Amino acid sequence: MNDTLKMFLIALITSVLVQFLLGPKITNMKAQPQPVPAAPQAIPPLTATPTPQPTATPTPQPAATPQPAANAPIVTPDYRGITAKRARALAASQGIVIIEDEEKAAEGKTPGEILEQVPAPGTPMATRELRVVVAQAGKVLDVPDVIGKDFEAAKKALEEAGFTVPDPVKKDSPKTPGTVLAQKPTSSEKAPERAEIELEIASLPLIEVPKVTGRYASRAKAELKKVGLEMGKKKYREHAEYGHNFVLSQSPSAGDKVPFGSKVDLVVVAPN
Repeated sequence: MNDTLKMFLIALITSVLVQFLLGPKITNMKAQPQPVPAAPQAIPPLTATPTPQPTATPTPQPAATPQPAANAPIVTPDYRGITAKRARALAASQGIVIIEDEEKAAEGKTPGEILEQVPAPGTPMATRELRVVVAQAGKVLDVPDVIGKDFEAAKKALEEAGFTVPDPVKKDSPKTPGTVLAQKPTSSEKAPERAEIELEIASLPLIEVPKVTGRYASRAKAELKKVGLEMGKKKYREHAEYGHNFVLSQSPSAGDKVPFGSKVDLVVVAPN
């Protein structure tokens, strides 16, 4: 067999093997649909009208609670019947200014006592000014000296001299309770008739109760008297260890503070 024939047979055998091995795959590839290229999209013109956006609806907000003004009007207090001096002390906390417009003669009224006021009591104040008419001062009198006297005696002397006496101011003092320690105005001054004379009187400080439990009643009584207190009621109780009149408890307790002359009750051992 010549070479040409050998080459032809080899080519034929190779072709048959390729068809046998690759034929099914080629057939499947031909059966599958080929993708169609997409059509080119149109480019919008540069002058296209913009799409309108929806208008946002505002959310309703709750109404703000009204706040009172810093200088809101206040109701006018009633200061009639007291002196302008005392009214000023009372009005200071509200920032009210008392202005005396006029004095009028008024029988039986204390000098400086408020007779009329504007605004009227109970009405709103547009400003913090309160204009008043006060009682006219009467005669000017010498103020008697009452320092060192008992309060009741001092009050009587001042009222007989034509003055009035308000409640006194108490101050701790070793002097007898009720003794006048100071006065205003002093005896070296003059004051209008029916003016107030302020007095300061002695008042003993509270006394700390001593401990008397663990003592016998006679000794307890002496201890209490030494600090200005008294022995009060005695209650008896049986006790196996302590003797008659031994103090088991006290009321008020030791360390409590009580007025001068107060009584301390005791519980003591009953007699055998």
